[in-house]
Amino acid sequence: MKKYRILSFMLTAVIAAVSLAGCSNGKDNSSSEAAPKKQEGLAQTEIMAGIEEEKESNETVFKLNKVIDSGKTDDEGNRYMYLDAVITNNTDKEYELNIINNFYILYPDGEEVHFDVRTQLYGQNNMENYIPNPFKLTAKGEISGIIGGFIIPPDKNNFTVCFFPTQDVSTDKESVIKVEVTADNIEKLNNN
Repeated sequence: MKKYRILSFMLTAVIAAVSLAGCSNGKDNSSSEAAPKKQEGLAQTEIMAGIEEEKESNETVFKLNKVIDSGKTDDEGNRYMYLDAVITNNTDKEYELNIINNFYILYPDGEEVHFDVRTQLYGQNNMENYIPNPFKLTAKGEISGIIGGFIIPPDKNNFTVCFFPTQDVSTDKESVIKVEVTADNIEKLNNN
């Protein structure tokens, strides 16, 4: 009887070891950088807006005045782009929004572009009326200024700016406000 207990214990240990080895692919899956999550398709309601057109959802009003090409480029020639926007909080409570969670850019082919921290460093040091990330919206208040940004290739002049009006529940992505942008809506910043 004792022999069978030892055999049973050894068999259990072998099965456990094989299971653990089977779950591992030999690669280190940890990463210091998380890839941006795909945002497209999360919202049940899409609200289309034009440039300088106010749209409201979830008691939040969003208006994109224009997209700003700062004139700054990275080593590959990609442009630092920002959003000149107004966001109004129609609730009785203050909440915080975050460019990482609440905004993305969508190209016509479905590719998404997310916030790049290098643009914030540049914006804070070189742009008037730049609003650093994250930002608070006071109760019944609004923010107006330049937010972002994004790093966009030189050949991409048509895209959609997407905004999730989440209020203080960052996972509330039931609705998205989308503003289509063309080259005519991009203003080159004069840094001379």
